Amino acid sequence: MQPDLQPVDPLSQVVFVHDYLQLVFQDCAFTIYNLATYTKATTVLRQGEPGFCDALVSLINQTARAEARAESLLLHFAGGVVVSVPISGPDTQGPEAWQFSRLGGPHIVEQNA
Repeated sequence: MQPDLQPVDPLSQVVFVHDYLQLVFQDCAFTIYNLATYTKATTVLRQGEPGFCDALVSLINQTARAEARAESLLLHFAGGVVVSVPISGPDTQGPEAWQFSRLGGPHIVEQNA
């Protein structure tokens, strides 16, 4: 059985911590440990680049659809933005790529390949 990774509510909070970030959707959250990329049409911002944090914060109040692929996690936002998180390659930082948790539900952790 595939776990349900779909947030129901729109993005309500973006938390930046020293070496990871968290996208909170009211009662669930994606904690992102690898370096994320923000893509909207021809605009591509990698985590750590100027404008990346502001771009993520601008997604607050937008709904998202999660797509867990073999090579990455993709969060498709209603405004056409995709936030991607790789699970292999140079943008990986440790044993975990990302984590999904839901209030009262299980925690799903994706390992780096």
